[in-house]
Amino acid sequence: MAYIYEYIRTNGFEPMHFEEHYARLDALARKHLFMPFSVERDKLRKVIGETLRSNHFSAEKRNAVYIQYDHDGELDVVCATILYDEFSLRAMRPSTFVCRISGELLTENTSAKRALLDLNHTTSLATNHGVPLWANEQGEVLAIDGTTAIAIFEDEIRFSQTESVEAELAYEVINGMGRKVSKEPILLTDIAKAKELLYIDYRGIVALKAFDSHYLMDLVASKIAEKIAEREVR
Repeated sequence: MAYIYEYIRTNGFEPMHFEEHYARLDALARKHLFMPFSVERDKLRKVIGETLRSNHFSAEKRNAVYIQYDHDGELDVVCATILYDEFSLRAMRPSTFVCRISGELLTENTSAKRALLDLNHTTSLATNHGVPLWANEQGEVLAIDGTTAIAIFEDEIRFSQTESVEAELAYEVINGMGRKVSKEPILLTDIAKAKELLYIDYRGIVALKAFDSHYLMDLVASKIAEKIAEREVR
């Protein structure tokens, strides 16, 4: 069954960045299901709160939900787990393996993307190769673990074209840090010049430990996470 999806972080039972997530769900539904996202805003907010409450999640902590919407107009809301009470640099430094892909169905939040991620994660568990790095035939990095990739260079910070609410937050806070930042292609051949290679989603930021034999740091990753956390408590 074809569907689109989105993860939404919450402050207690209240969804964060709700309008941005709602706009993404509507755009995905129109593009991939050929129909608008028909769930009214108030209803979605209510279902999110009721789902978290009925599953005994805290009204005081940061939570998350998974929103799925299919071509029949059916909505499914499921609780998702996050480990930190503010946006953070996650306590993991994985390696990665390259997977060649093409097509927006695999980089945007659709059932096709979920199926490929499930396959990649099964491969990762069997081989202990780390998280999948998706690249096209031209050698452009499209995503890491299905999410936005961020490469930190000496004089520039570069974002992959894969988009998310959290990636937009990171882009905005980096602009505020006075760093040169762009949404330009990150090539596999560029990574040897990178100081850090990150990926970002609703769970936080992850800094890769290495790519091939090139070892990477996590200093800027930590600062980006701190700036997003500061912004979200204002």
